Amino acid sequence: MRLIRRILAIVALAPIALWLLCIACVMLLGFGFGCDINEGFATPCVVLGRDLSETAYSLGLFAAWGPLMFGPASLGGGFLWAVAVAIDRHRNRTPR
Repeated sequence: MRLIRRILAIVALAPIALWLLCIACVMLLGFGFGCDINEGFATPCVVLGRDLSETAYSLGLFAAWGPLMFGPASLGGGFLWAVAVAIDRHRNRTPR
């Protein structure tokens, strides 16, 4: 049961962590390196001599639309995680 709870916790929390990481990368590229990131098209974004325009565009899309794409999976995993924890606690309290 512990393995199932851990897997469900990862399913619930990993998309949120990935989304927050994308937001941090977009903010770093935008504010730190002066890149213009939008949802319409990829604009030139040169960082340390490398063009990261497509990467910045993809990160920007995920930062903007991530909750709509992965929100249902994260909420469903969180719900199943809570149910698994409740079942496990109920089993541990019930005298046998």
